[in-house]
Amino acid sequence: MTNEFDLLVNKAIENSPDWLMDDVKNILSKKSGQIRLSYVISELYSRYTFSLKHITSAMNQSSEWSTISHDRLNFIDNNMDLIQYIIKRFN
Repeated sequence: MTNEFDLLVNKAIENSPDWLMDDVKNILSKKSGQIRLSYVISELYSRYTFSLKHITSAMNQSSEWSTISHDRLNFIDNNMDLIQYIIKRFN
């Protein structure tokens, strides 16, 4: 059973969005040692919650960044276990 589970986890990691893989790699590269899931989630949230990017996007009458950040935050919320496996793979 663990072989099947490992296969599913590897497939999920391989098919995860590029932005998530890049963000997690970037976060992990800035810290040394053991990094917990809560730290990575916190960093991801700080990247996509309301910020100056939202304001400048609204000033340019574009809602693209708001839509992207909303979708990414939703993906993060629904895939915390996947993020944890990605962290394990990179550590």
